[in-house]
Amino acid sequence: MKKLIMTGLLLTVSHSTMAVGMVNDMQLCQGVIEFVDKKLKAAPAYYDKADVKTVRKGLEAYDQYIQGEIVAPKLLKFNGGDIEKASVMQKQVDAYKMTVVNQLNTRYPQPNLFTDHAISINDCAKKAVPSGKELDKLKDALNTMVKLAQLHG
Repeated sequence: MKKLIMTGLLLTVSHSTMAVGMVNDMQLCQGVIEFVDKKLKAAPAYYDKADVKTVRKGLEAYDQYIQGEIVAPKLLKFNGGDIEKASVMQKQVDAYKMTVVNQLNTRYPQPNLFTDHAISINDCAKKAVPSGKELDKLKDALNTMVKLAQLHG
């Protein structure tokens, strides 16, 4: 009986840990998405406006997927359905995203995109894959990011 209870506790803890781990992964992804979006708000003149729009729309859809399907529900579940506690944790997630954006701004002060950015978002997509139109938009965004990264002013 004692062994059964311990196994149950371990499974519960690992489930909670997995949920938090996934949120941690996704807040990093959201930080990269926000960084790229901010870069594209002031995109170099040699970037085609339609390409910039394709990337921004695809990343916006992916960010909404991450937030709506992963982060918000997992924070709520982790906090036992307590909306207030989940909201406090969401503020921590948002603060961490800004840290990621600031670190990326320091590392990549150039106005253009790098293939690294597309690779980072692709790595995110391997952990959290949207479906349907969201997936199509994400694929278009990633392909276009690679195209833009290969341009030189």
